[in-house]
Amino acid sequence: MNFEVLYEQHAAWMYRLAFAVLRQPQDAEDAVQEAFLTVARKPGFYGALTAERLKAALTVITRSRALNILRKRREIADSELTELNLPGDKVSFTFGLSWEEAIASLEPSVREIVLLHFADGFSAEEIAHMLDSKKETVRKTLYRARKRIRLHLEEET
Repeated sequence: MNFEVLYEQHAAWMYRLAFAVLRQPQDAEDAVQEAFLTVARKPGFYGALTAERLKAALTVITRSRALNILRKRREIADSELTELNLPGDKVSFTFGLSWEEAIASLEPSVREIVLLHFADGFSAEEIAHMLDSKKETVRKTLYRARKRIRLHLEEET
């Protein structure tokens, strides 16, 4: 498999994963580009892996790049907030959450697991392997996320 075929086969779902973490199209594109640059710098990387292992490796790389971008974004936002000297407590208003908004309200790490499971069809065991976590931890995370999503959707009605 050459690099062009690798890109064509995997770029779309890698973008969805990055977008699930970042919620910004440009940042998601940057994360996917950085992930592919990482792979391109390691000749023979994608040829030496089975299809399942390759997808798992690309998932971990994409997630890592997206989280790096998210950290940088938060650092910038934090520095801007301290410059503004905002008074008072943080206030958030929520008017009628849709499914997407309910998903977006989850923490990035939880949102990632939810999307890997429901959007990309990975099992809890596969997600645990990709994220170097325990299967039971992934299952509990999915259970709690479902409850939070359900609560958000019930608040909407």
